[in-house]
Formats: sequence, structure tokens, C-alpha cells
Amino acid sequence: MSGTLARTASEYLQCSFRGVPFAVVANGGSNGRKQAEHDYPGRDGISVEDMGQRARRYRIVGVLVGAFCYTQRDLLIIAAEQAGPGLLMHPSVGLIKAAVTRYEWQERAGYRNVIDLEFEFVEQKDLLSSLIVTALHAAVAVASLALQSASSSSYSKRVSTSWAVGGSVGAAARAVASDWAGTITSVCRSPQVIAGGASVLSGNYGRYIGTGGIETDGTATITSVLAAVTAGRDALEADVSAMAGVDDQDALASAVNALTETLRSSIADPAIQIAVLWPLASYSASVIASTAPIGAALATAQTETAALCRRAGLASIGNACSEWEPASSDQAQDMISAITSLFEAEETVSGDEGDDSAWQALRELRVQICEDLQQRAARLPDIVTIVRNASLPALVLGQQLYADAGRSDELITRADPVHPAFMPLQFEALSA
Repeated sequence: MSGTLARTASEYLQCSFRGVPFAVVANGGSNGRKQAEHDYPGRDGISVEDMGQRARRYRIVGVLVGAFCYTQRDLLIIAAEQAGPGLLMHPSVGLIKAAVTRYEWQERAGYRNVIDLEFEFVEQKDLLSSLIVTALHAAVAVASLALQSASSSSYSKRVSTSWAVGGSVGAAARAVASDWAGTITSVCRSPQVIAGGASVLSGNYGRYIGTGGIETDGTATITSVLAAVTAGRDALEADVSAMAGVDDQDALASAVNALTETLRSSIADPAIQIAVLWPLASYSASVIASTAPIGAALATAQTETAALCRRAGLASIGNACSEWEPASSDQAQDMISAITSLFEAEETVSGDEGDDSAWQALRELRVQICEDLQQRAARLPDIVTIVRNASLPALVLGQQLYADAGRSDELITRADPVHPAFMPLQFEALSA
């Protein structure tokens, strides 16, 4: 009978706590939010106040079978009695940092080498979510590189015959790339990019500086920020100028892909990166159709070069999205919708042209971006409408809504009042 139990136990999902394994027979949990119920005289019903997220609890029923089950039981006793939380490898949820609130074991009547277990855990930190996000970021980066590679390879194959027609075809391709890159030259001198450089500075700069996924640098100063912005602008302008001198399609493809990444890396704020890359990913060249051999070659070179430029912008947008931190689930969902529309438009172009490798790379990158944003959106608060019957200062509202007056700048950014001391009667804010 014990052999049958051992074979059965091996078929169950496996779990471990502090490295001690056991088989799981059944498991469950409880989730939700803490709610405080208030009764008031003369008022029907109750008022419910949200007190934050309730602790995530897990109940696991397990079994130990075999000659070493007593040793495993003793190791689990030591693990349960150890102070502080430990690593729980849940069979379906994944890796969790959790504390044991109850551990019971019982030797099954009439059987030897069989011990039934019951655990209750309370989660301290969901480590798997962090691992998933990190893995998704890496997947986005890989998909972005794959798109650059597929786009460059496809471009070289599709325009090689056209470039061989004559120097005028290469000049036409460079003209399209230079026209597309002209947007970069104007963008890198915009006040938006210059102000975005200040995002790495430590301190509170109110509504004028974004904080979407920016890591501050404690050693940065205004002088160093301006110097970095200037150096990045000079590097971009040099790359744009050098693009006019390339003499073959492979060099042009490499220059185009490098240019968007140089632009992205020169901007500290991922939100600004996405904003300045967006027009590059929707670029359209003016192409005159022709049936003459030279005219057809010119049209092919111009059309394919424009597609190459757009796909370079899309690849860099993918990298920027993986670093961007949405403030709410609504903002993340809006970005998913916009990204889907942008990528699907280019997928349609590549599909109509029969460019299978580019279509596959575009689709893969879109899926990875959307999955990454969807995972983060699930853990973000929603946008709610706040209504007050009197105009209150932002500090007061921050304390009322979040019990944290320090979040007043966040409310000011969203409501955009004439003066922070007089907030509008109705505005949008985060639910938590």
C-alpha cells in the first residue's frame, strides 16, 4: 500500500518551503481589500471605507510519503519555527516570500511512512511578479533586436536590384532617410527634450518634470544635465550628417537602426522617448509610381527605405515601453491600444508587400510589448473622478484621499489647477 501511495504522491504538484519539498494534495487562498464599515445615526445602510489591500493568504494541504518522510517532517518543523519569512515555491502561483501562520502534521492511521500536512502562509512579497516583469522586459529587448535584424535583412534583399541600377537610386534612398532623420534634428533641440533631461535630478520639480520610470542620479547637477543633453544632440546631428554619405544599402540600414537607439538613449524620460519616436514610426515618404525601369527602381528604393525607417522607430519604441512606468491601469491600457494600432498598420504594410520575416518580427514585438504592459496594468490603481463641494488646497486633498499630503503634486499634475490652493471641484485621481 505504501508503494501505491508513493507512486500517487509523485503525481501530485510539488511544493517547497525554505527548500524542503513536499507533495501538494490541495491548496487555496484568500485575497481582497480591507474594508471598514461605518454606521451613522439616522442613515440607512452603511458607509464602507477602503483600508488598502488585504494580506494574501495561502492554505496548502500536503503529504509526505516514503522512508524519509519523518526527516522531511522535522525539517519542515525547523523551517516553520524559524523567525522571519521564507521562500515558498507555490505549485501554481510561483515563488513567494511568505511567513508561516499555521503548520500542522498528522501521521495517517493504519499507514506507515505517510504524514499529512496542513500549512497557512501569509505573503510578504510576490517575487514571481518581479521575475515575470524582468523576463518580459528581456523578451521585449530580444524582440526589438529581432525586428531590427529582420528589417535590415529584408531591406538589403528587396532593394539590392534597385541599387544596382545606378547612383540615382542610392541618392533617392538617402534622400528619404535624410528627410526622415530631419525630424530627429528638430526634436533633439525641443524644450521637451531639454526639460526631460532634468528628470534625473534629485528633488521635487512638481508638474513640470515627469517621473515615468526615471532613475534619479544623486550626483547629477543642472550643469551636468545640460552638458549631457548637448552631447547627445551633437552626437545625433553627427549621425544624421554621416547618413548622407553611406554608399550601400547595408550601411544605410545599420545607420537608420542606430539612429533611433541613439535618440532614445539621449533622452532620460521614457515617456518623452515614446513621444519623440512616435512620428518616426509613422513616417510616410512621397513616392511617384512609374513603369519605366529607372522610375520603378527609384520607387522601390524610396518605399522600402521609408519602411525601414518606420520599423527602426517601432523597435526603439518597444525598448522605450519596457522602461516606461504607467501611473495607472487606464494609462497602461490606453498605451496598449495605441501600440496595437501603430504596429498593426505596419504589419498590414509588410503583409501586403509579402515581407513575411518583417511581419513576423513586428507581430512578435507587438505581442511582447502588450503582454509586458498588461502584466503591469494588473497591479496599478484605476482612475476615479473626485467631486468636492468646495475648492480645497492640494495638500488637504492629498491628506483626505491618500492620508499622505506628499501626493499633492500628483493631484496638481492631474487636475492642472490655476493655483494649487484652489483645486477644481471635480478632477481625476488615482484610486489608491
